[in-house]
Amino acid sequence: MKKFACQYALLRFRPFVETGEFANVGIALLAPDSRYFGFRILKRYGRITQFFHQLDRQVYLDGRQLFKEEIERFDQELRRQALDGRKAQPNVELARNLFAELVRPREAMLQFSEQRVVLAEDPKAKLLQLFDHYVERNFVTKEYQERLLENNVRKILFRAQVGAKYQREKIGTEDFAVNFPFVNIVDGEAVRVIKPLYLAQNDTTKILTHGGQWVDKIRRLRKRDALPAQVLFPVTGPAANTKSFQAFQEIRSDLLAENVTVVSADDEKQILQFATEQRYQQ
Repeated sequence: MKKFACQYALLRFRPFVETGEFANVGIALLAPDSRYFGFRILKRYGRITQFFHQLDRQVYLDGRQLFKEEIERFDQELRRQALDGRKAQPNVELARNLFAELVRPREAMLQFSEQRVVLAEDPKAKLLQLFDHYVERNFVTKEYQERLLENNVRKILFRAQVGAKYQREKIGTEDFAVNFPFVNIVDGEAVRVIKPLYLAQNDTTKILTHGGQWVDKIRRLRKRDALPAQVLFPVTGPAANTKSFQAFQEIRSDLLAENVTVVSADDEKQILQFATEQRYQQ
């Protein structure tokens, strides 16, 4: 069966330019030889407001509606000018140029990524497959989950009016340094570090790999005497009755061996005790 060359670009929502953080929320795909153009945009806003905790949901909803209207107009013009089924052949070059203009880089909350190319027998099915992979699954990755944990810790710190004391910083030496989301700097020296960690995967290998990377980072920083004594890891782990719990326990033990304080990510009391320098009992 014939395969068609498909050009596609991911739609990213980036509300805060200064942080550069974004979430994939849609996709547009063009297969001009088959006269196909399609797009999908994430409808559920709950994920977005969880990820960008300072954002009013209406900002995303309004932006999505405006973008949907814009891309529907583009769809009509594309079909009229280049993909008209009444013509013997589609105008492939024009279609590609119009698509390139649609997805060109621009400063906006909703913006496309760079163009990518994929071969597909069924462009519509490929669009749905890509949407599922890049958008739907974008919200179940460990990176996304850890961003949610970071947002939760940030809320806790700011509610206690100590959020401004903790900043994202790189800690280490010239030969080895690590970025941490929450670092308390006093007189130019890091005195406390908080790093939320997501270890609730079902796959034990993923837990050991991801958790092991952080154990190794801590160990190397300790070896270089580059890490403050007070380090907290608020952690989300699997349920105790699951097969992956033992792997989680192994990583927890390794972190404790490196003098890292490990608490549950939803234990607000212990996080605050650590962050506000009150007497802390592990």
